[in-house]
Amino acid sequence: MLNEETLKAILLALARRSDDDVERAISESAVLDQAERARLRTALDSAADPAGMARALGDAVREATGLDFLANECYRAAFYLGDGLPALRSDPLFGFFSSKRTGRVLDKWVHYFPIYTEHFSRFRGRPVRILEIGVYRGGSLDMWRWFFGPDAILVGADIDERAREVSAPDHLVEIGDQTDPEFLRSLAERHGPFDIVIDDGGHTMEQQIVTAETLFPLIADGGVLLTEDCHTSYWDSYQGGVGRAGTFIEWCKAKIDAVNGYHHDTTVDRVWTDTVDSIAFYDSVVVVKKQQRFAPFAEQVGHAEFLLLPRFSAQHVIELTARRDAAVAQRDDLLRQREEDRRSAEAREAQLESDLAAARADTDTLRRLPGASAAAGVIRRISARRRTD
Repeated sequence: MLNEETLKAILLALARRSDDDVERAISESAVLDQAERARLRTALDSAADPAGMARALGDAVREATGLDFLANECYRAAFYLGDGLPALRSDPLFGFFSSKRTGRVLDKWVHYFPIYTEHFSRFRGRPVRILEIGVYRGGSLDMWRWFFGPDAILVGADIDERAREVSAPDHLVEIGDQTDPEFLRSLAERHGPFDIVIDDGGHTMEQQIVTAETLFPLIADGGVLLTEDCHTSYWDSYQGGVGRAGTFIEWCKAKIDAVNGYHHDTTVDRVWTDTVDSIAFYDSVVVVKKQQRFAPFAEQVGHAEFLLLPRFSAQHVIELTARRDAAVAQRDDLLRQREEDRRSAEAREAQLESDLAAARADTDTLRRLPGASAAAGVIRRISARRRTD
């Protein structure tokens, strides 16, 4: 079975763009059988460039072995060998992350950074209140301090006492269990209301759901709840699965119905229907934006209903006006067609008169020619026959 040493040899050969070295790494590996060699070659042959080959190799590894850590290395290689790095180079948070080589540990999925930037940029440089659940060794708090600036109030929460010990001295880290609603409410009471809540905690279904249900109602208006690593909703080890009841993703799907609560028969949820501005789904991330909403209603413009005319009467006036305009348009079309027909008839009559005058002129010319009397007789006989016919 494919191991780290063989995979490393293949990826290094791809980075060198050496087809011979790639084939040598596969054919000379002592851990691969013939079927595995054929599978890897098929994957590599399906792409035309090193980045595509690395990605296809990752897909093959994941589908055949389920070894996510090996597939992860393939996808990392594809990112750096292809267009991934140039695409993220201008992202400020990715710039901080990629340049951080010392200090406290910071562990993130790379595709999270543009999501952070999209939803958090409007808070930069402001005295915002931020809660991050799951601070690990404090590296992410360093990143948030750099991104949001000195006026931001940062609060970390973790179940592990060591998270407080290894964080920076100026970082406030509270110790507690995120499945305990009382602990979460106490954070909001003492340090909130929070503008941003980032759930990077234990990633179990209970932890994510309890955190969202408890803290979202307490977030400041205009704030954001961002839940990370939602892929655990699909992992058996976290009691997840596609469409499986009780997962965080399924819980979020139900909130879509709550957001549209004014348009179906269930009771309107004043927290989720009236204060959820949007729910954004990304790979492994769900972002819920809080904004007090007015009850939805339809409106029309283009009439004077706003003066004295009742809305329903205005609608009737609009319909009658539309019917009148349609009738006027039909009348104008008929008049236009009648005028075109008249002009066409006049043109035909003028053409006939012109043809008749030309014929008369030709006849006079023939009469003046030698033998005109005989020709005139012929003409009279021809004309007589035509009249008879």
